[in-house]
Amino acid sequence: MDRINTQEREMERYWLWLCSCPGLYRSEIAGLIGYFRNPKQLYEAQPRELIRWKKLADAATTAWVNALINYKDTTSVVEAEERLALRKLHFVSRQSPLFPEKLKNLPDCPWGLFYRGRLPDPGKSAVAVIGARRCSNYGKQMAAVLGKALALDGYQVISGMAAGVDGTAQAACIDSGSSSFAVLGCGADVCYPAENGGLYDRLIEEGGVISEFAPMTPPLRHHFPMRNRLISGLSDAVIVVEARAQSGSLITADLALDQGKEVYAVPGRYNDLLSYGCNRLIEQGAGIVLSAESLLKNLAIALNLERIPPKEEDLIREIMKNMEEDEKKVYSALNFDSKGIDEIAQEAGLTLLQSMRALLNLQLKNLASEVSKNRYIRKIA
Repeated sequence: MDRINTQEREMERYWLWLCSCPGLYRSEIAGLIGYFRNPKQLYEAQPRELIRWKKLADAATTAWVNALINYKDTTSVVEAEERLALRKLHFVSRQSPLFPEKLKNLPDCPWGLFYRGRLPDPGKSAVAVIGARRCSNYGKQMAAVLGKALALDGYQVISGMAAGVDGTAQAACIDSGSSSFAVLGCGADVCYPAENGGLYDRLIEEGGVISEFAPMTPPLRHHFPMRNRLISGLSDAVIVVEARAQSGSLITADLALDQGKEVYAVPGRYNDLLSYGCNRLIEQGAGIVLSAESLLKNLAIALNLERIPPKEEDLIREIMKNMEEDEKKVYSALNFDSKGIDEIAQEAGLTLLQSMRALLNLQLKNLASEVSKNRYIRKIA
């Protein structure tokens, strides 16, 4: 807060008041600021000034204009601050030097952000990992691998805290010691989806939860395409892990390209509906994710970063040192895409009984998982 002088801090209170008005979006606030010049003058405007301004609004805006007038009559700046504190939120306007610099260049930059926890560190690179909510086991495993690899390489992970790819990547990032930040399509004090409550709490402790929407705003459908521009905007690159032909992740990828960001996609089988969007992105020129290591090398080049090679391969070698010989063979035969027991046994050069015993031991060590009957994937503990 030392970077904000007294005058800026005072104006920040009025920005908080305006941005806390339920039902106001970026375009409506833009119209208000265009007329009243700043939120303080709107707050102090006399009824006759509001009536004159209301006459300029067309019929389509009547509902939110009336809501604003009612809000102005019933909510003071002090009350807006008290509600913010009650909801355990912080606020920063785009006029503040604390506002994320990466968002300031967006043509549709939000007027303010509400958040719990903290904002992304501007001194560290950030990568968005996004994808299908109803992802496959392969998609979830890849999200975990990439979230972990990015964390170990010092990146912050940005996503939407959604079920599936988003939440998995963010949890893996936090588990691996880095920070992750979720941009929500509801108020930052609203946990959506509810089943990610544990992740929501961890994000507040190890990163942040961010929204441009007023406190207590519900997760409405049209909010999510709006929040996608902030996910890409806060990131230096975007990685898509599984996306259908019509997917919000593809909207985010398009926004990232418009913003001049790097876009990568995890390839999948040509006839897999969950991989159609990713394969199309690659066809259109997106970077292809062949492995975590190759991705990190490409990111370092694209973002002009110096990096120390990640320790994932060393970690795998270290894990395998403690394995029995049959376990090593089976673990080497496994992949992040599921394989049948017959295929595993053949590649490992073992009998079915030997392979089953090794798989059972690997599962007990959390290094393998049976995703369907007699089909297994590799895990990295």
